Amino acid sequence: MKRTILPNQFIAVVITLLLFIAGCGPEEEAHEYLSITNTEYVNGTDTDDGMIMRVYTYDIQTKALTKLSDLPYTSQYPLTVASLANDTIYYSGVGKDKGDELFSYDIQAQKTQQLSTGLFAINSIIPDTVDHTLVMAAVKKGERPVKVIFFDQKTQEMNILNDYDSDTTTWDISYNPETRKTYAIQYSEEEQYIHMEQSNKAQTPLVPPNHTIIEIDPISMQTRKVIELHEEQILTLSARADQIMIATAKHINKYPIEYSMVNIRTGERTKMSFPIKASSELRLSKDGRGFYFLGEYVDANIKHERGIYYYDLKTQEFEEVFLQKEGFINNFTKTIAK
Repeated sequence: MKRTILPNQFIAVVITLLLFIAGCGPEEEAHEYLSITNTEYVNGTDTDDGMIMRVYTYDIQTKALTKLSDLPYTSQYPLTVASLANDTIYYSGVGKDKGDELFSYDIQAQKTQQLSTGLFAINSIIPDTVDHTLVMAAVKKGERPVKVIFFDQKTQEMNILNDYDSDTTTWDISYNPETRKTYAIQYSEEEQYIHMEQSNKAQTPLVPPNHTIIEIDPISMQTRKVIELHEEQILTLSARADQIMIATAKHINKYPIEYSMVNIRTGERTKMSFPIKASSELRLSKDGRGFYFLGEYVDANIKHERGIYYYDLKTQEFEEVFLQKEGFINNFTKTIAK
């Protein structure tokens, strides 16, 4: 059953989230921060001297913004994630055999190391999950589907979920520190191709294939379907406690975008309405009282500039975190400094 609620009615929905988190163990006492990727021109004006990926962190408790490092932008998609627990920045860069690979940058030693081989592109990186495991959404060389890959940060071995499935592709991933499991948005490439053919023939907007969110146990690699949406695209997800926040659209690359909370255990979906425009990078707060997002918002009929904001679900107020002034904000993630 689906239902729609407004932000000021949202307290009843998140109360279980708050209770769940209040009862969690010591891991939840570790403070959290945002890791931000911002691409900028080396010379400040054009690409003549190349571009860099500027890495920032934002301390959620102190609200301090810190520039960590500048890294070379050589990958197809600029992607960095700072692990303060390891004093390391993980990022995507062009490897020795061309395709994009996983790299690490030691912040103290200022040394770079290529960690992976055999990859073509990396769309998401989540460090410091279960047992020193880093999770990626990445494409292997010579293949099309995006896979969920578990990378052991100690042994540098990769464990690929459903490695031989040549049809299912992964759109986005999220790690839930309360359930200690990973959640992934997936769909069928064959089904999407059929929809593209139908759209081209009829000259109509592209209807997405069914999108599914699965839960992945990092130890057993067993999966469980949380929810499947019929001909609706799930653009991004953020899992926290017993809820997953999602952004969805009825047509690919078209507005409007809708926002919902999904109960992880039951799959029940609750639609919400917010004065924002964000198609990626939604991050639920630790206390369940709000979320961070990359995009724009409208306040008193005034459209505010693109950036990272925090939205308080109770007060319905926005807080600026990082505005797009120089360069371009590509992505951000929320992680724990243990």
